[in-house]
Amino acid sequence: MGSRQVKAVVGGGVGFLTGIIGLGGGYALVPSFIYVLRSPLRIAIGSSVASFIWFALVGGIIKVVQGFCDVPAAIALGVGAAGGAIIGARLVARFKPATLKAIFGFVFLYVSLKYILLYFDIHI
Repeated sequence: MGSRQVKAVVGGGVGFLTGIIGLGGGYALVPSFIYVLRSPLRIAIGSSVASFIWFALVGGIIKVVQGFCDVPAAIALGVGAAGGAIIGARLVARFKPATLKAIFGFVFLYVSLKYILLYFDIHI
């Protein structure tokens, strides 16, 4: 599943993209784990979710220091995300890997199209 150096390069690249774009790294981590590191889908999903602890911690601290954070809203969203993560972790075990790939692909396609169309002032 890749050497430590390859994993570090993938992680650094995704972290860089996440920092520039301002989106969660899952859009890049899951495909990177699957296609670059050759991880099984469930390992890719679990590793991606676990890595968000560090993305959130570093990014959150930086945004709070910069004054770009509504702390009560962030706490409320965090509580909701924690509940969703518990439910999602239980649900993912019930789906076949092909179904999970299709769901991820459709979500990725929708978000991609949304951002591309926003450039042309088309809202979906």
